[in-house]
Amino acid sequence: MTQLDLDTTTLAAAGADLRGGATALTGARTGALAAAAAPAATGDASLSAALEDLGAAWRSTHESLVGALESVAAGLARAAEAFDGAERGTAHDLAALLGSAGTADRS
Repeated sequence: MTQLDLDTTTLAAAGADLRGGATALTGARTGALAAAAAPAATGDASLSAALEDLGAAWRSTHESLVGALESVAAGLARAAEAFDGAERGTAHDLAALLGSAGTADRS
């Protein structure tokens, strides 16, 4: 027989932590590279262009990373809710079954 032992509180907490990480990453300034890339800030056109390229690449990676974190966080939250609901339902059904068995024994 297969045994499944899950701590739904830990699943939910991990989801919340990932959602917090996604929020923090969303708030991370992506415009700092743009300011640093200004020719006046770098003093060199090649360096400025390289920083602009880095900023463009980071924006795409940043958005992808935030999306992935939010997706995993939502999945963990849904899993915690589903397993918690299944556990409550099983406990309820077992209690009902045991209650009706006790009633049948008294007849």
